[in-house]
Amino acid sequence: MLKKLLSLSIVTVLILVLAACGGSSSSSSDGEQGQSAGGKVTLKIIHWQQENINNYIKEFNKKFEEKYPEVTVEYTTVPADATYDQLMQTRMNAGATGDADIIPLKFSFVGAPQEWSPGAADPMWKQWIDAGLIADLSDQPFIKNYNPVDVENAMTYDGKVYGVNMGKVAFTGLYYNKEIFAKYNLEVPTTWDEMLNVMKVLKDNGVEPIGLAGKDVWPINLAVQGLQASIHDDQLAYIKGLWTGESKLTDPVQLEVLEKAQVLMNNAMPGFMGVDYGTLPSLFATGRVAMIADGTWDATTIQTANPELKFGYFPIPGSNDPAKNKDLAGKYDMTWMVVENSPKKDYALKWLEMLSEKENYTDFVNTAGFLPTQSDVALTSEFIKEIQPNLDNFKLSWDQLFINRQNVGQFISESSVHAEFLTPAGPLASPKELAEKSQADWDAAAPK
Repeated sequence: MLKKLLSLSIVTVLILVLAACGGSSSSSSDGEQGQSAGGKVTLKIIHWQQENINNYIKEFNKKFEEKYPEVTVEYTTVPADATYDQLMQTRMNAGATGDADIIPLKFSFVGAPQEWSPGAADPMWKQWIDAGLIADLSDQPFIKNYNPVDVENAMTYDGKVYGVNMGKVAFTGLYYNKEIFAKYNLEVPTTWDEMLNVMKVLKDNGVEPIGLAGKDVWPINLAVQGLQASIHDDQLAYIKGLWTGESKLTDPVQLEVLEKAQVLMNNAMPGFMGVDYGTLPSLFATGRVAMIADGTWDATTIQTANPELKFGYFPIPGSNDPAKNKDLAGKYDMTWMVVENSPKKDYALKWLEMLSEKENYTDFVNTAGFLPTQSDVALTSEFIKEIQPNLDNFKLSWDQLFINRQNVGQFISESSVHAEFLTPAGPLASPKELAEKSQADWDAAAPK
């Protein structure tokens, strides 16, 4: 969180430098004509740093340049934190001058205020669309390559298609080491009581049960959202009830989420609040922990770190009803948008059209580890094939459904559930105290 003007100034300078430097291909652009000094069109694309996807896009850009030799693709990548958010805003604001042609969201078109959420802030993507800054893709033939349901759920706003979503990811589960489980005769838990037994057996045998990336804080919320997905009967109804007053953050169902989140943290490896997200897959790949809370997107990272590792993935079983625990939840990941006023809009559309071709799209989702938003895609990942039964009723996670009030306090900010305030991660010993503080922050931000 950038809290001081000096920090903001430093980040802004960094963003402007990065924006000027470009990415995998670079050339100077004259803006108005979108051409380099050598007469080539420079197509500018930005992205957050994610190695497997970045490497694929770089190779795809070479193919695109071969097909359209008059084009040079400038592909800029920066860290996936506030640095990318700032760069996205900077480039979008400069879109009419040729500084941005294609910009991806980290998710899909979620978070727009509803009739039951008066005073909620418009997400940035909605502000851009409402201002006419994002191109309408509704009539583009390549949109028909995608599943109509996914087009409606992830790419559509106000009846029009404004983005191309590249796939779904789940993150409400735990990776587990199959060899460690087999060594101690453990089965994949399907209930909370079974989960407690798995953690006990591992600890009794000197094995660290769970790895969490606490240093970055947000990865802890992946585990929390796994509990929410299996404990809540209807997350959206509960969220709506927070706005209408029918639900409280002190309700038994939410206290249960916090209590079980604390249990998971109590079974995490010592010092997990000092573990950064980039280190977590290697801890798992080297056998330091038996399970980690992470998204399905990191399967390829784990495989690369240890090709011999035998591992799987299961939904966090927050309930003692197996039927409530069998489905994974997550989000639609990576939605490409074309800048409406870009002088290179035609080439931006050609780029998306080529990426949407079945062969290229298939290569992409297999590289990214995404669940496809196109039909009849030949998946090569044995990992995805194995967890397919947990994806048949794929649902959106809490953070995709939640709409927050403006100017809320720290205990309810962003995606709203902050188990990191509980011991052993934070200062609060009692889930009840955290729930009460969260509800107080929510009430204080109510529209006047």
